[in-house]
Amino acid sequence: MSERKSITVNYYRLEAAEEIFYHDLDDRLTTLAEGGMDYGFFDGRSRELMFKIFEPIELPDRKLHIVSLIKEKQFLPVWFNREGEIQQAPLEGGMLGDISYGLIDPIKQCLVMFSGGFGPGASGFADFARWLTDDQSAGISPIFVNNAYDEVTQWEVYRKINISVEAPAADFVDSVLASEYGDNFEMLNTLKGLKIDLAVSMGHSKGSLDKELVRKFVKKMLEENFAGKLKIAGKNFDEQSTGEHDLYSAKLKHKGEIVIAGMHIAPEEARNSLFEAYQINLEHIESSVADFEEE
Repeated sequence: MSERKSITVNYYRLEAAEEIFYHDLDDRLTTLAEGGMDYGFFDGRSRELMFKIFEPIELPDRKLHIVSLIKEKQFLPVWFNREGEIQQAPLEGGMLGDISYGLIDPIKQCLVMFSGGFGPGASGFADFARWLTDDQSAGISPIFVNNAYDEVTQWEVYRKINISVEAPAADFVDSVLASEYGDNFEMLNTLKGLKIDLAVSMGHSKGSLDKELVRKFVKKMLEENFAGKLKIAGKNFDEQSTGEHDLYSAKLKHKGEIVIAGMHIAPEEARNSLFEAYQINLEHIESSVADFEEE
């Protein structure tokens, strides 16, 4: 029986030190898909991930590559029925995992992705791009609907950061704690909680939080996509009044529904949803790339 599932599609800009990265990414995805090497395993930052490359979407001037990433579940579900039987979930020689799907457009330098549950985040796709191209300068950053991110990262004074992380399940907590800044959220594990709110500020004292560390922290939190709230308060100089932005709310997102015919989101279902989201916000994507090239 089919059912509808709400999804949130997120948009990211692919970044690298050299232009050749985008051509290499395009060529290698094509080579793997056409050469019968459309799946494999690689080491992400915190765990091994599986990749699977599907048939691309062919446009007149470029290919849109459809890729899934899968991580093994840390907490395995159980099988049960109406008669009260409880058993270990049958694995039949395989593993249980959480999946994410991404549409990669190397020419427009973007990643459009969503997770089918608790699958790898955008940082997993960044790890995949670095591994595939052997370009360690490669990374990603969110695409925004306004200039909030540019304004925040140009501030010289940072007065306060408010961050909220809410994990829908214990599996997600593990992903949070395994991230680069996971130590900051260790109380989730200590108290077996699923939501944590943190605030770091200068209090009533003058001055600023460490400028470079704040910028690095903000970029990584947006890349990991863990935060439900990421409010930054700051200004350009001490005498100016303090401004505030919630960067998570300012991210470009597309909310939609996907029809699931089976027990998980199938590649064709993901492909259609990603392409629709890509087309809807192509103007924002192109504008983001143009702004980046002008910097």
